[in-house]
Amino acid sequence: MSTQVAHRRNCSYATLQEIIDDATRLAAADAPVTGNWSKGQIFDHLARLIDYSLDGFSFQLPWFFRVLGKHYFKARILKNGMLPGIKLKGDAKNALSPESVDDQTGLEHLRLTIQRLISEPQRFPSPFFGELSREEWDLLHCRHAELHMSFIAEP
Repeated sequence: MSTQVAHRRNCSYATLQEIIDDATRLAAADAPVTGNWSKGQIFDHLARLIDYSLDGFSFQLPWFFRVLGKHYFKARILKNGMLPGIKLKGDAKNALSPESVDDQTGLEHLRLTIQRLISEPQRFPSPFFGELSREEWDLLHCRHAELHMSFIAEP
Protein backbone atom coordinates (compact mmCIF):
# COMPACT_ATOMS: atom_id res chain seq x y z
CA MET A 1 0.00 0.00 0.00
CA SER A 2 1.30 3.45 -0.83
CA THR A 3 1.74 5.53 2.30
CA GLN A 4 0.74 8.62 0.36
CA VAL A 5 -2.75 7.26 -0.37
CA ALA A 6 -3.38 5.30 2.83
CA HIS A 7 -6.15 6.58 5.08
CA ARG A 8 -4.58 8.46 7.98
CA ARG A 9 -6.07 9.79 11.17
CA ASN A 10 -5.30 13.27 12.43
CA CYS A 11 -3.10 13.30 15.49
CA SER A 12 -1.16 16.02 17.23
CA TYR A 13 1.20 15.73 20.18
CA ALA A 14 2.24 18.63 22.38
CA THR A 15 4.25 16.45 24.76
CA LEU A 16 6.22 13.23 24.71
CA GLN A 17 3.82 11.75 27.28
CA GLU A 18 0.95 12.21 24.83
CA ILE A 19 2.78 9.91 22.38
CA ILE A 20 3.02 7.15 24.98
CA ASP A 21 -0.58 7.62 26.10
CA ASP A 22 -1.86 7.37 22.51
CA ALA A 23 0.35 4.39 21.65
CA THR A 24 -0.74 2.56 24.81
CA ARG A 25 -4.41 3.24 24.06
CA LEU A 26 -4.13 2.09 20.44
CA ALA A 27 -2.19 -1.06 21.34
CA ALA A 28 -4.69 -2.00 24.08
CA ALA A 29 -7.62 -1.51 21.69
CA ASP A 30 -5.96 -3.59 18.95
CA ALA A 31 -6.43 -0.67 16.54
CA PRO A 32 -5.85 -1.52 12.86
CA VAL A 33 -3.06 -0.01 10.77
CA THR A 34 -3.63 1.66 7.41
CA GLY A 35 -0.04 1.73 6.14
CA ASN A 36 2.72 -0.77 5.48
CA TRP A 37 4.04 -1.26 9.03
CA SER A 38 2.53 -2.99 12.04
CA LYS A 39 1.94 -1.06 15.26
CA GLY A 40 5.01 -2.76 16.72
CA GLN A 41 7.14 -1.60 13.79
CA ILE A 42 5.82 1.96 14.10
CA PHE A 43 6.54 2.07 17.83
CA ASP A 44 10.00 0.54 17.31
CA HIS A 45 10.87 2.99 14.52
CA LEU A 46 9.93 5.97 16.70
CA ALA A 47 12.00 4.52 19.55
CA ARG A 48 15.02 3.98 17.29
CA LEU A 49 15.17 7.66 16.32
CA ILE A 50 14.91 8.62 19.98
CA ASP A 51 17.71 6.19 20.85
CA TYR A 52 19.95 7.74 18.20
CA SER A 53 19.18 11.27 19.38
CA LEU A 54 20.39 10.23 22.85
CA ASP A 55 23.30 7.95 21.92
CA GLY A 56 24.54 9.37 18.61
CA PHE A 57 23.78 8.35 15.04
CA SER A 58 25.54 5.50 13.26
CA PHE A 59 25.28 7.24 9.89
CA GLN A 60 25.80 10.63 8.28
CA LEU A 61 24.00 12.13 5.31
CA PRO A 62 25.77 13.84 2.39
CA TRP A 63 26.61 17.52 2.98
CA PHE A 64 23.91 18.86 0.63
CA PHE A 65 21.17 17.05 2.59
CA ARG A 66 22.53 18.51 5.82
CA VAL A 67 22.57 22.04 4.36
CA LEU A 68 19.03 21.68 3.00
CA GLY A 69 17.82 20.13 6.24
CA LYS A 70 19.26 22.79 8.49
CA HIS A 71 18.42 25.86 6.40
CA TYR A 72 15.25 24.88 4.56
CA PHE A 73 13.38 21.94 6.09
CA LYS A 74 14.03 22.28 9.83
CA ALA A 75 11.67 25.19 10.54
CA ARG A 76 8.99 23.83 8.20
CA ILE A 77 8.99 20.36 9.73
CA LEU A 78 9.07 21.59 13.32
CA LYS A 79 6.10 23.87 12.58
CA ASN A 80 4.04 21.90 10.05
CA GLY A 81 5.06 18.27 10.52
CA MET A 82 6.41 15.64 8.15
CA LEU A 83 4.95 14.34 4.91
CA PRO A 84 4.47 10.61 4.26
CA GLY A 85 6.28 8.67 1.58
CA ILE A 86 9.93 9.43 2.34
CA LYS A 87 12.05 6.42 1.44
CA LEU A 88 15.17 5.94 3.52
CA LYS A 89 18.25 4.66 1.73
CA GLY A 90 21.65 3.22 2.61
CA ASP A 91 22.88 3.46 6.18
CA ALA A 92 19.86 5.51 7.30
CA LYS A 93 17.52 2.76 6.06
CA ASN A 94 19.56 0.08 7.83
CA ALA A 95 19.56 2.04 11.09
CA LEU A 96 15.95 3.26 11.19
CA SER A 97 13.85 0.72 9.27
CA PRO A 98 12.07 -1.55 11.72
CA GLU A 99 12.30 -5.30 11.54
CA SER A 100 9.33 -7.45 12.42
CA VAL A 101 8.47 -6.76 16.06
CA ASP A 102 5.32 -7.53 17.99
CA ASP A 103 3.19 -4.66 19.23
CA GLN A 104 3.98 -5.03 22.94
CA THR A 105 7.75 -5.24 22.35
CA GLY A 106 7.65 -2.14 20.16
CA LEU A 107 5.47 -0.30 22.68
CA GLU A 108 7.79 -1.17 25.57
CA HIS A 109 10.81 0.03 23.55
CA LEU A 110 9.02 3.31 22.86
CA ARG A 111 7.94 3.72 26.49
CA LEU A 112 11.48 3.14 27.81
CA THR A 113 13.14 5.46 25.30
CA ILE A 114 10.69 8.28 25.98
CA GLN A 115 11.31 7.89 29.72
CA ARG A 116 15.02 8.13 28.96
CA LEU A 117 14.49 11.15 26.71
CA ILE A 118 12.64 12.95 29.50
CA SER A 119 15.31 12.21 32.11
CA GLU A 120 18.56 12.63 30.13
CA PRO A 121 19.68 16.11 29.01
CA GLN A 122 22.29 15.10 26.38
CA ARG A 123 21.29 15.21 22.69
CA PHE A 124 23.43 14.43 19.67
CA PRO A 125 23.28 16.34 16.38
CA SER A 126 20.73 15.20 13.82
CA PRO A 127 22.23 13.82 10.59
CA PHE A 128 19.69 15.96 8.69
CA PHE A 129 19.20 19.10 10.81
CA GLY A 130 22.52 19.37 12.66
CA GLU A 131 22.56 20.72 16.21
CA LEU A 132 19.14 20.89 17.84
CA SER A 133 18.25 22.14 21.30
CA ARG A 134 16.54 19.75 23.69
CA GLU A 135 13.24 21.52 23.01
CA GLU A 136 13.72 21.23 19.23
CA TRP A 137 14.53 17.52 19.56
CA ASP A 138 11.39 16.96 21.64
CA LEU A 139 9.32 18.84 19.07
CA LEU A 140 10.89 16.84 16.23
CA HIS A 141 10.05 13.58 18.02
CA CYS A 142 6.44 14.79 18.39
CA ARG A 143 6.21 15.68 14.67
CA HIS A 144 7.81 12.33 13.72
CA ALA A 145 5.33 10.47 15.92
CA GLU A 146 2.40 12.38 14.41
CA LEU A 147 3.40 11.14 10.96
CA HIS A 148 3.79 7.48 11.84
CA MET A 149 1.03 7.23 14.43
CA SER A 150 -1.39 8.67 11.85
CA PHE A 151 -1.23 5.27 10.11
CA ILE A 152 -2.86 3.60 13.13
CA ALA A 153 -6.62 3.97 12.78
CA GLU A 154 -8.98 4.73 15.60
CA PRO A 155 -10.27 1.44 17.06
